[in-house]
Amino acid sequence: MKLAFFLAATACAFACRTIDAGRILGKDLAAEAPLFASLDPGVEVSAAPSAGVQRVMQPDELVRLARQYGIALAAPAAAVCFERATEPMTAGQLLPTLRAALDMETAQIEILDFSRFGVPRGKFEFPKSSLMPNGLWRGRVLYDQNHSMPVWVKARVTVEKTWVEAAETLPMGRTISASQLLLKTGPRFPFESPLIAKLDEAVGRKPVRTLASGAALAAGMLAVAHDVERGDTVAVEVKVGGAVLAFQATAESSGRTGDQVMVKNPENGKTFLARIQEKGRVLVER
Repeated sequence: MKLAFFLAATACAFACRTIDAGRILGKDLAAEAPLFASLDPGVEVSAAPSAGVQRVMQPDELVRLARQYGIALAAPAAAVCFERATEPMTAGQLLPTLRAALDMETAQIEILDFSRFGVPRGKFEFPKSSLMPNGLWRGRVLYDQNHSMPVWVKARVTVEKTWVEAAETLPMGRTISASQLLLKTGPRFPFESPLIAKLDEAVGRKPVRTLASGAALAAGMLAVAHDVERGDTVAVEVKVGGAVLAFQATAESSGRTGDQVMVKNPENGKTFLARIQEKGRVLVER
């Protein structure tokens, strides 16, 4: 019972007056401590507390203030408390700020959640760079001249895109055919890695790792297929002056048109360099 009484008395003694400015003025102090009724209403008594912080002015501080301003205290001064006025954020308040920060006319923004604590009146700032792929968007509210308070929003941010998607599992290193792909259109996160948007940009390439069915394809996931793979049988042309010799050989390395590859003659086991002319055909000129 005694503890409850003590806590209740303490709460009453330090009930804080809310102020909506960067400074505690004479009028604010006089409203809480009538002993300062004669104080100039516009005089700056102290800096206002930051949002979420209480500024308690203890009796000894009030006595010093009274002396400073020539006020004779007729009674002992009691501690007074001030705190910054705050209000809860709303989706309607946040949405215009998020749209301006994103600066994308075609983007859709759906606010799912946001900071639920009160914030001081000020200007919201949400850098575009702080928007995460999971929708978490960190920002701050700027108030007074040099104060800020962190806030956050959880949003679904999308733009309409077209992309190529795996219709089935695409094994690493195997050439992709058109039947293994789908062309999709729909909402996606605007700042994801650039995706392949045309089927012919993926057909004939090879995944650098196994890609699951439903995976959206990006250029970095695919490698251009070789025109000659190691182990392929290739048609060899050997030109010596005006003479041309043609035979079949086995590629000992891989490459694309214009590259040189090592080729092995199956008849004598000798290897030699040849330049790829097109898929499955190499040339040796001497």
